[in-house]
Amino acid sequence: MNTRIQWQDSYSVGVPVLDAQHRHLIRLINLLEDEKQKDGMIAHVFDELDAYIREHFRAEERMMEEAGYPDLEEHKGDHKAFNDWLSSVKIAYDSGGASSYYIAESVIAFLKNWLVSHILVTDMAYRSHLS
Repeated sequence: MNTRIQWQDSYSVGVPVLDAQHRHLIRLINLLEDEKQKDGMIAHVFDELDAYIREHFRAEERMMEEAGYPDLEEHKGDHKAFNDWLSSVKIAYDSGGASSYYIAESVIAFLKNWLVSHILVTDMAYRSHLS
């Protein structure tokens, strides 16, 4: 079942550049969903996701540091955990040990959970500091 995510104003953290990056994450989730449905290649989505998190995490952490955000180190820990997870997924995918459909399904579930738990909860905590 294809369950595309649509951007909603309630997702906004009040910082246009970060909101644009979060919209890009939603686009990547939807792209992965599309590729999974047509049994397409998902490696390029992982590459885009890897580039996305490097850029986004760096920008977000820099802004939080400049604003003196008190929970910066915890937030960095969440980002590191995400990066470690993505590295593991890429290794599993590259090893060919699991089907691309199964890996895509797992990644989509993880990213949707990340969208809800990290962006809509953890990132909202810095909204008043950055906006």
